Amino acid sequence: MSEPSLRYCLLVCDGPSCGVTHDSEKLVQLAQRTIDGRADLQARVTVRNYTCFGRCDDGPNVFVLQLEPGEDPYRDPDFGALETQRGFYPGMDEAKILRVLDRHCGADQVVEDLVETY
Repeated sequence: MSEPSLRYCLLVCDGPSCGVTHDSEKLVQLAQRTIDGRADLQARVTVRNYTCFGRCDDGPNVFVLQLEPGEDPYRDPDFGALETQRGFYPGMDEAKILRVLDRHCGADQVVEDLVETY
């Protein structure tokens, strides 16, 4: 029997800087369209807004949170998970978020040239 696929929640900052200044909603919409169009991502990835990562100067910011089995993707993550997982992607744009969806969410590989320590 094969291992179950990892599940992710793509948290897109919607704070005052990322949401207003950087218009992060466009990233949410692009991510959702991409997920909806790829069967390999549909059951594995949820995208949603997140209040703020506190890194406003680096925005728009995205965090790819690896979910535990049975974990609710709509529940705010434990802060410790954000500090221990390698999933913080600052300064996102459309091309970068597509790379993150493809590599991190689709192939379970952190995008090394984009990820930073949270």
